Amino acid sequence: MKTKNSAIMTLIWIMAASPFAVSQSTPSEFAEMSLSELFEQSIDDNDDGSQRESPWMFALQYKTVEFKGYLDGSDKLSFDEVLWQGPSETRTDKNFPVVPTVITQDVTVVALAYEINEDWRVQLSVPHIEQNTDHISIVSSYDEFGIKTSGVGDVVVTASKRLSSMPDSNWWLSAGVSLPTGSIDEEGDTPRAPGNQQLPYTMQLGSGTYDIPLELSYHALGSRDWSASLSANIRTGKNDRDYRLGNNYSLSGRYRFHMLPTVHPFVGIDIQYSDSIHGADKSLLVDAPFPYPASITNPDLYGGTTIGARIGLSWTIADNYRLVGEFGKPLYQYLNGPQPKQDWYSSFQFSRIF
Repeated sequence: MKTKNSAIMTLIWIMAASPFAVSQSTPSEFAEMSLSELFEQSIDDNDDGSQRESPWMFALQYKTVEFKGYLDGSDKLSFDEVLWQGPSETRTDKNFPVVPTVITQDVTVVALAYEINEDWRVQLSVPHIEQNTDHISIVSSYDEFGIKTSGVGDVVVTASKRLSSMPDSNWWLSAGVSLPTGSIDEEGDTPRAPGNQQLPYTMQLGSGTYDIPLELSYHALGSRDWSASLSANIRTGKNDRDYRLGNNYSLSGRYRFHMLPTVHPFVGIDIQYSDSIHGADKSLLVDAPFPYPASITNPDLYGGTTIGARIGLSWTIADNYRLVGEFGKPLYQYLNGPQPKQDWYSSFQFSRIF
């Protein structure tokens, strides 16, 4: 009992010490998979100490997020407030001639995990990203227009070590490297100039840097089935376009209900914080007193705090197959704005242990 209480107190301390922390994400940030998502199932499925027939596990995850509307800090802004109306209105660093109205990111992640032994696991995940953005602008012939990009994102390789194993709980520490395999040279037709030009950060498929994902996770088993994880994604250096995405930090908790033997509803809460972008892609600027044609071209207007809630359902179809679906909504957002705000999030995951 003392050990269990100590674990709970440690988690509470972690929550209290974490930043109130996601803001608008680039596609590569949204594609990042929690390092415990796959391993948690493998822990669940042999928590009685039994050995599985095979050390391999496969997962396919599809998730989507929509950004709609604007926030400056926690203040809501209308499209009219963000859109500069032309010479009849004073131009500031808070209004722009081009305004994204709806941003949708869809990510399909293929992941493979291997259990080296009961204390070590390795994982490879490969994301495919699709990004769509609708815009309004004051530029002739671009009153309303859309841009789409798609392709492979940043491939991530991770390893996880079980720090402790008790009959009713597990601690895991995960670390890895995110490889810059996603494109940061996506182009499209924008009002900035005739023909195709470099697209803003929100339309790029990768970070362009070698990044380090880290996660500490705890899972209580048995009648009180809850888990919590503290994670970070640390960027290194700058990419070929002279910027790097901001570091991301996240604290997540989930409680799963055991109502039926194979169907388990769950609820969760996530506290996320991200930095603004460091450096800048100068090809996104225009030669004018206000060089940013849209908020998404300003690296300072990224990052902030999001607190969100989610509900979901985990269904064990058979001994080695599981489906998990969830839906989430932000409860609170404080963004470096004007910045598009997250409207909703959903995911669906199929996994199999061989």
